[in-house]
Amino acid sequence: MAGLKPNDFHWIIEGKLAVSECIGGGGLTSRKIRREEEVQWLKSNGINSIFSLLETDFNLTNYQEVGFRTYHFPLGENPPVESITVIFEAIKEALSDKERKLLIHREYLDEEVPGILAGYLIYSKLLDDPIFSRTILERILGKPLSPKAIALIPTA
Repeated sequence: MAGLKPNDFHWIIEGKLAVSECIGGGGLTSRKIRREEEVQWLKSNGINSIFSLLETDFNLTNYQEVGFRTYHFPLGENPPVESITVIFEAIKEALSDKERKLLIHREYLDEEVPGILAGYLIYSKLLDDPIFSRTILERILGKPLSPKAIALIPTA
């Protein structure tokens, strides 16, 4: 398979919703060659949309130039519940297109991102048990969710 798999890449919903760290690597600057290799890998695996949770619009223009549809929802520290609900709704709307294969990323796969993904599974009614949603994400990512992540999972 062509290209380079992004760091911390995981399918959350096989063939539909994935997560990774920022394309090209985390930190203040991505590495162009690495970004190009990772973009090639994503495309060869069917990803056609990038959903950025970065606080800036870093690389969005680059993604658009190579054919990705982009979404940008800046996620700061300790986001309010209203912001998380807007993100859940935006993910749901993006995935309502059956052809869309979405990669969600932030600089790193930090505490909030797993909570948002587990929360989305509840919000979208793909799962109805917050504990099961948490367990699924922990198995996919191979690590426990932090209390900060767990707090982002809706209970109803």
